Amino acid sequence: MYFDACRAIFVTPICGNPSPYKHILLAASLLTLWATSPIQAEETWKLVENLDGKTRQVSTELKVQGTMRVNPDGKKVRRYPMTLDGKYVAIERVLGATTAVRHYETAETHSTANEKPLDDKLPTVKRLIAVDTSGDSPILFSPQYTLTRQDLELISVPGNPAVLAKLLPAQPVAEGQTWSPDDQALAQVLGIDAINNHEVVATLTEVDSSGVAKVSLEGKVSGAIQGVATEIELKGRLNLDTRNKAITWFAASIKEDRSIGHALPGFDVTAIVRTQITAAEAPSELEDDQLAKLNLQANDGSQMLAFEGKKAGFRLMHDRRWHAMAETPKQTVFRMVADGELVAQANVNRLTNMKAGEQMTLEGFEAEVKKALNERLGQVVDASQAVNSQGLRELRITAVGTANKMPITWIYYLISDDNGRRYSTVFTFETSLAEKFGQTDRSFMSGFDLMETAKPTIAQDTQEENSEQPKLISAKVESVEKR
Repeated sequence: MYFDACRAIFVTPICGNPSPYKHILLAASLLTLWATSPIQAEETWKLVENLDGKTRQVSTELKVQGTMRVNPDGKKVRRYPMTLDGKYVAIERVLGATTAVRHYETAETHSTANEKPLDDKLPTVKRLIAVDTSGDSPILFSPQYTLTRQDLELISVPGNPAVLAKLLPAQPVAEGQTWSPDDQALAQVLGIDAINNHEVVATLTEVDSSGVAKVSLEGKVSGAIQGVATEIELKGRLNLDTRNKAITWFAASIKEDRSIGHALPGFDVTAIVRTQITAAEAPSELEDDQLAKLNLQANDGSQMLAFEGKKAGFRLMHDRRWHAMAETPKQTVFRMVADGELVAQANVNRLTNMKAGEQMTLEGFEAEVKKALNERLGQVVDASQAVNSQGLRELRITAVGTANKMPITWIYYLISDDNGRRYSTVFTFETSLAEKFGQTDRSFMSGFDLMETAKPTIAQDTQEENSEQPKLISAKVESVEKR
């Protein structure tokens, strides 16, 4: 608690005639008091946030405007105007230094890309979101249901209130004093993976009479997200209530020029984010008896994302390294990006139906794989069959070979049911990346399931059948240059 008060100086009458020595002592004492008085000393402030056990309402508005860049053919870059308006209202209960849980009352966006409107809203059953900040980056997940990529991107907003306090200085500062925010803290607030260098300066501009410390942030950032370079100009403000030790307001203008990535488009946009934070009462969804039923610590299972290929009629779950790149009734393309590197591509293809009760043999599937790879094939190294967790028949073939003089590994799956429905999935990656790829194909395919609403497709000609084979990819990427 800050008290704006001065020490009182009391003067008492002295009996008799004081000696000159006593006059000297009195003068020295008064000089010492004057020199140490708070009126003259520079006052410093310890800027900290303490939210343990507190509940707060977080209200955020997000506005984005600019240009999106894509190059679907890998050659010509296309630019589309884009806008986004987002509104978020959540009640957040802080359970510990690295754990919080939110219940979103509102989480919705209205966006346009190339003048095509899109409205997005967090489903009601997924309004309860846990926040884990124990790692290098904050992790948002649903402890009850599996999020989709769209759900995750919807609630991943710059200025996450769970990490704002990391921008504050470790040592006390005076009004007008500056400091450089920690790289990791700045990356987390901006929602990027890493910072190569930055020139952001934070300043304690004022502590007003009510004890609210006002901090400004301004500067440039060179960083990366999923291995893609991004240049950011930041201008921001935050208010910290020093009496209650809580950030109450954050606003920022974030101008970003992001390159096109392996799984993300490029952007040249300006985002304006405004967040107001106030004390609140916990709703029933955040009461102890309800939270006791949930696992609020992030793990591999809780971080899985759900995908529904409604056009092609299948669903699956995948880890966050996989991104859906394109979807048609015949083919869905995924890319796996890890630590900024393009590791693999997976093509899920809907094949023509067989007659009910008919199944392709493992030997027949292996022959089809050899025919598809043709001169690129070196050898088939593994062939197996099983029934997956959804009761579907699964054939799996692993082959190695070369393409464009580069060693390549292919893993083929054929999934089928008793009604004749068939899907193939082909994982393609450079053999040198086999260790990084690991057993990812098995976790990707373990929950593969068919949707009842899917309608059978009929191939029109041989050329269409051949189009079901995956395009070869080069999984090498240039590292982000350190600036």
